[in-house]
Amino acid sequence: MKKSVGILSGLAVAIAVVTIAGAWYTGKQLPAELEQSIARGNAELQKALVGTGGTMTIELVSLDQHLFTSEAKYRLKARDLRLSQGEPVSFEVGVDDHIEHGPFPWSRVKTLKLLPVMAVSNSRLQKDDTTADWFAAAGDKTPVTGQVTLGYAGGVQSDIALAPVKLDEGDGNLMDFGGMQLLLKGDKEGKSLDIHGEAPRLDMTLVGDDHPPIKLQANGFRIGGKLDSTAHDMIYVGHLDLYLADLQATLGPKQDVLLLKGLEQNSVYSAEGQDRVGGRLEYKVSDITYAGRQVGSGQMVMSMKSINMAAAQALADWYQAKAPQMQAAAAQGQQGLPALDMTPEEKAMVQTHLQKLLADKPQFALEDLSFKTANGQSRFNMTMDFANPASFDLPPDQLMKQLIARLQSKLTVSKAMVGDLTTLQALLDGQSDPQAIAQQSSQAGEMLGVMALQSGMATVEGNDVVSSLNYADGMVELNGRKMPVEDFVMMMSAQLAVLSPQG
Repeated sequence: MKKSVGILSGLAVAIAVVTIAGAWYTGKQLPAELEQSIARGNAELQKALVGTGGTMTIELVSLDQHLFTSEAKYRLKARDLRLSQGEPVSFEVGVDDHIEHGPFPWSRVKTLKLLPVMAVSNSRLQKDDTTADWFAAAGDKTPVTGQVTLGYAGGVQSDIALAPVKLDEGDGNLMDFGGMQLLLKGDKEGKSLDIHGEAPRLDMTLVGDDHPPIKLQANGFRIGGKLDSTAHDMIYVGHLDLYLADLQATLGPKQDVLLLKGLEQNSVYSAEGQDRVGGRLEYKVSDITYAGRQVGSGQMVMSMKSINMAAAQALADWYQAKAPQMQAAAAQGQQGLPALDMTPEEKAMVQTHLQKLLADKPQFALEDLSFKTANGQSRFNMTMDFANPASFDLPPDQLMKQLIARLQSKLTVSKAMVGDLTTLQALLDGQSDPQAIAQQSSQAGEMLGVMALQSGMATVEGNDVVSSLNYADGMVELNGRKMPVEDFVMMMSAQLAVLSPQG
């Protein structure tokens, strides 16, 4: 018995010594770790805010150290951020941080998480004049909290929580946000990141003198994925998936309800060797109803291959640097892309990176753009292969010939789907004669086929109207008919003239 007590006593003393020693070690390491973390955070903010015309920085205001814990205060300062076409935004907010020293922080021990860690940071937004309204909307609870666990091997786990918020402006404008939980796991250098998050609901009502009330309800949001960095700051490989269970919008003079169910965005990016990347992006909606009537479902799938990462990074950096100029032009009411002020050296730099990008013969594809109703499905796909032109100073027609090495596309329109949509429109317009609606819907699909055949732009295959287009080496093949690209352009111009109001 005495032997057992002695062993347990010795073990308790050993644990106490390790805990105190670890806490002392963490305390000694903490100032340097905070300095490095803030420097990394400011560097990431600087990259993320390129193109906004403003700055955002994190500052350590104070650090009060003890043996087992430390108290830190930070200041987040934003200056002249142009996040939209409105006026630039500036603000300052404070953050309090209660840091528990390792190896066994009490917040982990009490939840039976006994793996030693270097420190646990428990941060929360400070209440001040800037954040007082946010606190009030959150029921006087802290709107944003975060717990970050730093492992001895450099691993970082973050648990970020946005509290539920209710806003009522008193004029009919309302927002009810159910909060959000975001879990991040990676390393402190940001080279690898696992993401998992969810938000239960968001309800909004928007009123205004220039439109009927708009009500938006979103439920069941989820995000998940794993991303790994490459040698280029803005390019990651891995996957990221977004899901929304349903989105309901009540709008228009009749306050009709548009309901979308099963919304998804799934993206996958993968390295192709050491210097290229490819990717695939999917958008899906599993069910659409409007005014209580079934509409259909749809999806869009896009992909890219053989993208030179260094060239893409350089062009993205250049574009972000020009973003303030584009935003200023948009704020002044200019339509389309503004004329950018570029020095000869800058123009040469852009062309060099474009040539590097095109030298790898990238490919972009719209693999599937489809819509399905009760009785039919229509779809469109297109693939474009690019090449590096001899010069960017060629006439536009010659430049396009050299820039696009190959193009393939196919459009299939279901006459039954056209009939379904015609029926839906008739019902929404208040028509009630079933025979008249059925006849109108049948005629709509058949008329589409007749017009396609008469124009020569498509063929009819069974119950589908089909148009296929292939281009390579200056020749176009439209529905099996080959012609020089110049003849194709003339034919398209003639068709557009017939379809125009003046025609």
